[in-house]
Amino acid sequence: MENLKDRVALVTGSSQGIGRVIARELATAGCRVIVNCRNGHDKAEAVAAGLRADGGMAEVYCCDVSDEAAVNAMFAELGPVDILVNNARLDPWQRKPEMSEGEWFDRVMRVNLKGAFLCSEAFFRQAQPRRWGRIVNIASVRSFRPAEMHMIAYGVSKLGMHALTRAFAHNGAPFNITANTVCPGMVITENIDKRLTPEKYAEESAAIPLGRGATGEEIADAVLFPIRNGYVTGETININGGMYYAP
Repeated sequence: MENLKDRVALVTGSSQGIGRVIARELATAGCRVIVNCRNGHDKAEAVAAGLRADGGMAEVYCCDVSDEAAVNAMFAELGPVDILVNNARLDPWQRKPEMSEGEWFDRVMRVNLKGAFLCSEAFFRQAQPRRWGRIVNIASVRSFRPAEMHMIAYGVSKLGMHALTRAFAHNGAPFNITANTVCPGMVITENIDKRLTPEKYAEESAAIPLGRGATGEEIADAVLFPIRNGYVTGETININGGMYYAP
């Protein structure tokens, strides 16, 4: 397993939720972590400050990952980045009622899929000369299962991340750059706590063979595995409590 001490890790969308936990676990592993968000600088700085208080190395870089110029500027300013976790996404439950179907679809694709592509492409260019890099794309069990109408855009965006993973795994192999996908099911985060009543959580948990949602730490463990293991590439790690089994 790779020693991650002093590796630089950029986790997009890490001011809250799963991203925040992934950032914490990478900092605990010895990485210098870049906490990223689009515009919630205060929340991101609170995450970074917490990591530093625990003895970790962390800083904040706010950037809209769907903006190509902003992404290129971010990588130019950060210097060498060794690890990229594409976690930024639009929460499908926070769609504004005035948005049309087409507007929502375009916006989800821009952030969830285009953002992951732009970050991966910029990361790839700067990692090639050093011949070491790790990309982990955070997809979803929703990329495999039939989607309800309000989840179609989200599911399609997450399915596209599998194609990104395979392309960057194939093209990165000669440069010791790996790319993998982690597909969570339901994860207990602050957004879940806000969205689900205890009764609704119990109902949704009953549909999961293991009978509960994952913790953020369980997802972060799955993310760190292909970062530490340099022989895993192009793969999908399903971590969904038995909601979906890969063929």
